[in-house]
Amino acid sequence: MSGAMILVVEDNPDNMYVLDHLLTRKGYVVRQAVRGEEALALVRQEHPALVLMDMQMPGMDGYAVVRELRQIPELAGLPIIAVTANSMPGDREQTLAAGCTDYVAKPISPRELLQLVEDYLGGERHGHDSDR
Repeated sequence: MSGAMILVVEDNPDNMYVLDHLLTRKGYVVRQAVRGEEALALVRQEHPALVLMDMQMPGMDGYAVVRELRQIPELAGLPIIAVTANSMPGDREQTLAAGCTDYVAKPISPRELLQLVEDYLGGERHGHDSDR
């Protein structure tokens, strides 16, 4: 679903650059947020097709953002993929329990991330916790 808008929420400029470059090269429109509060406002204003959410940010972290977004009924189907350095046992379950649709550990595999994005935007995935 090239041309779809994706919100990337990431406080690390290098990670943001990589994600933005990767997605725009595939034809996606990327909006950026570096803080949780900014992400909440952008989701409400821009209505992205998918959100890539860094879970560890100063201030309002990704867990709090996702929990707040999931309180909004019209956003129940919004795919939110956690993109996080947390890759210890239980971290995937914690992100899914917070309301994320799926999980990708950093450092990301560009191919894996793009396939996951394409699957969600193409409607091939329903639910969460894809095993890769």
